[in-house]
Amino acid sequence: MDPITSGLTILQLVQTIAQASALLYGYVASVRDAPSACKRLLDQCNSIRGVLTTVMEIEKDQFLPDNLRRALSLLMTEDGPVAKLDSELKNLLLNDLASGKMSKKSRLTWPFKEKEAGVIADRLKQYYVDITAKQSTHGVQKLREHSTAQKVREKAEERQKFLQWTSPVSCNDKHTTCHGQRNPGTGRWIFHTDEYKAWNTSEHAFLWLNGQPGHGKTILASSVIDEIRDSGEAEPQTLGYFYCNFRDDRTTSAAAVLRSLVVQLLRQSRDDWITKIRESRVQQKGDLTFLRDLWQQQRDGKPHPTNLHYLRKLLVEVSALVRRPVLVIDALDECKDYSDLVRHLVNLAEDARLRVFVTSRGEPDIQAAFHDLPTVSLKNSAEQMKADIDLHITEQLKNQKRLSRLPDTLKDTILEKLLEKAEGMFRWVQCQLDVIMTCKRRIDIEAALDNLPAGLYETYDRIIQAIKQRGPSDDQIARSCLLWLAGTFTPLTLDQLNEAMMIEVGQSDLNPDLGVMDPMDVVAACGSLVTYNEKTRIVSLSHYSVKEYLISRPNNIFKSISDMHARICELLITYVLCDFVDQICAKGEHPAIDDSDSDSDDEPVQDHPLLSYAIRGWKHLRHVLDRDPCVMDALSRLNSEFRRNTKKHRVLATAKYWRSWQEPRWLYAAGTLLSLLFIPLEHGMPWMVESLVKQRPDFLDVDIGPGLGSPLIFAIAKNSDCLSILLKLGVDYNKLSSFSPGLYDQYISGGSHAPISWAAVTGSKVAVDFLLSQTEVDIPNDILHIAVGPRMPSHECIRKFRQHGADINFTVKGSTPIHDFLTRMKRSYDKTRRFYNISTLLHIIKALVEPSCNLSLQNPTARTVLHIALDARLEDVIVYLLEQNAGLSATATLHPEMWSWATNKTWFPKVQAAVLAADQPRTRIKGKVVDYTTTSRLVEFSVLATEEYNNPDPICAVVVSTILNNKLSSE
Repeated sequence: MDPITSGLTILQLVQTIAQASALLYGYVASVRDAPSACKRLLDQCNSIRGVLTTVMEIEKDQFLPDNLRRALSLLMTEDGPVAKLDSELKNLLLNDLASGKMSKKSRLTWPFKEKEAGVIADRLKQYYVDITAKQSTHGVQKLREHSTAQKVREKAEERQKFLQWTSPVSCNDKHTTCHGQRNPGTGRWIFHTDEYKAWNTSEHAFLWLNGQPGHGKTILASSVIDEIRDSGEAEPQTLGYFYCNFRDDRTTSAAAVLRSLVVQLLRQSRDDWITKIRESRVQQKGDLTFLRDLWQQQRDGKPHPTNLHYLRKLLVEVSALVRRPVLVIDALDECKDYSDLVRHLVNLAEDARLRVFVTSRGEPDIQAAFHDLPTVSLKNSAEQMKADIDLHITEQLKNQKRLSRLPDTLKDTILEKLLEKAEGMFRWVQCQLDVIMTCKRRIDIEAALDNLPAGLYETYDRIIQAIKQRGPSDDQIARSCLLWLAGTFTPLTLDQLNEAMMIEVGQSDLNPDLGVMDPMDVVAACGSLVTYNEKTRIVSLSHYSVKEYLISRPNNIFKSISDMHARICELLITYVLCDFVDQICAKGEHPAIDDSDSDSDDEPVQDHPLLSYAIRGWKHLRHVLDRDPCVMDALSRLNSEFRRNTKKHRVLATAKYWRSWQEPRWLYAAGTLLSLLFIPLEHGMPWMVESLVKQRPDFLDVDIGPGLGSPLIFAIAKNSDCLSILLKLGVDYNKLSSFSPGLYDQYISGGSHAPISWAAVTGSKVAVDFLLSQTEVDIPNDILHIAVGPRMPSHECIRKFRQHGADINFTVKGSTPIHDFLTRMKRSYDKTRRFYNISTLLHIIKALVEPSCNLSLQNPTARTVLHIALDARLEDVIVYLLEQNAGLSATATLHPEMWSWATNKTWFPKVQAAVLAADQPRTRIKGKVVDYTTTSRLVEFSVLATEEYNNPDPICAVVVSTILNNKLSSE
């Protein structure tokens, strides 16, 4: 067999290189001052993998010339460079490393001494030279310059750009951490349960693993992920997994879960889906409809989707592009809107023909939703859990430095006592081991074992008490750290946390005396309540139960969730108002002032690392539910500084021409004359708006900012939660406002607009509902024309307007709303040869037509809605309109072949019948165009056309459309 046609060898080699690179990277990253030759070895692996990946893409070209295909195949001969490279890498991957597990001792000595690693790196470099030389010798290098290769690269770039736009969240680091925390041999019992066996052998099935806090559900989920990953080619599966993680706000959104899973499946698909969705043709049912629509949203510059119903359909569609898909979702209950996500998961396995494995606590609403689905309960697996805990304790007593030195008899006592009280709680066991490691005498260890706390909350009570007993320094450090770690939306590094502790409300600079000299003292002060990742330098609460404990138990850190966010918000505003921010803006070198789309939170710098988080501190405002005068004072200072000091605009303000998918900042850079209502309406809560307006009622009559319009206009687009409070405060909801719709990524013609018209443009169902509920609101006659104007109108809003008496037959410039909408869809198709999702179009058409609509009305070109739909080739719309007895005008009789594309359609006889019905007796007079302009034609007729008052059957010559050069025209 031609080796290049097998499609396996290069792929296997690329996977081997990836495995070797992963181990090398882990070694280089985990060992301080790792040998430079090892780093060079890693670089060579990456270079070779890049070359082979290009070869894999090129060989997929079905039009590849035979001579070039033969040239590629020479790379794969038995004595060729690829085979030699494969052999070299297999020798490099020692047996104990191939499993992905490396002891600390191995990390310190692996893979080779500096000299030997250098020799291997040189050999790999030679293979790289051989491969590229072989390509050059046999003409493959020329292929890289060939248009096919260029198309491959362009397609790959477009694919990557599209997937990145969806804003997926990677859980790779989280899985690596869980994999490292799992003791060898633990968690294997789940694979022998009847429920798992049935799930694993099925083509589509659902399995729910539930248990109490701290029972090791996440570690078991990581075991399942690894088991599926290691299944190999003998049992091909496509894995997508997601860890909901309370420590990272990006992972606690149901939409993020579904989007990320979609992206993972698409990345692994061998189907050329990017080409299919780019094809210039009308969508058909089952033809990657939702993926095509998603791609169109990206091309139109729209933000990534958040609608769960849509994302679920997308996930079902994408699952058909991969082999035997399986999804693993951990800690479902840590997702903020998990109740919404649960509803979309119940029948997902059956609808998408895939396997779903979910872990969570046994929350009542989750239990109710998954009641009839296969379940593994940790409560009913006590013996297996006890065995795993036994292994965990034994491993800790053996490998932890302080514990390993204890006498064997004391180790046996520790094991016995902890096993007796553990009740399946790994988290509880680890906390007790942490306490034992701090004991300096045997008698202290025995006392701790004789007085073990009951459950996690009592354990945390004792940890907090121990922190206080160590003195005011540890107590103050711990209180500050726990406030930040419980409330931040993204993980903080040790340096960010240390800088946060230096903030003093009311001061214009940081207080270094409040920070620690050694950042690790932050971790030491908080004990078992926090965890620290040496690789990422991220500090976080050690378990979700710690956050729940801090929120639910009275403490001197914060009074409530609202108070927690209020204190963080006040501190962050103080921070961004510090004098050093002016210096940063002047230098222009900090990532926080970069206007690019990159998220600077990912790589905080050493110089004021907290700034990257502080510029987005407005997120905390939405969680300050209780009135807090300190927050209002801080907002007032922020607004005043923004007006006074333009230097800080580079940090505080969103760029003037920002896109809707970019994350905003505290303020807006359109100008310094922003109303104090801007921040509360943009980021805050209704009580904040009320507090300001009661102090300054005139704020309701002042525009929010240049081009932003009145407070009501701004609230409709940005914060509909504040509409009712504006009404209560006396806002005029019929008052016209002049503003720039483009600043809101919207379009509406004209100068000044009523709030109800603006609500129709934005498609905000909340705003439309609210305004329509006010009996005094004036609904313009052309409201439906305005409602169909946006790129993709809201069919819900259209129905609401119709229910409140909007006239569907009201014409503007001779067209009804449905004429306008279909004409715009046709123009869009004529320009791009693409349509939006057909089902979405049908929803809009039905909202316009039902319960009644005069479908016989003609637009200025004498076309009915059916005529326009036929011209636009909207099959589903055509079928629907025919069902509604839509007709045609005489214009349809002028060119018998104008819809020849539809002659084989089952519904076309109905169109022919409509044409015949429109062909009523009339007199036609042939004329000659003698003059024309861009807007009109002058036609000369061969006979006189008159209309006599007393003639019951006059001859009228009215040009409604013409046939010029055998082409229908209606201009």
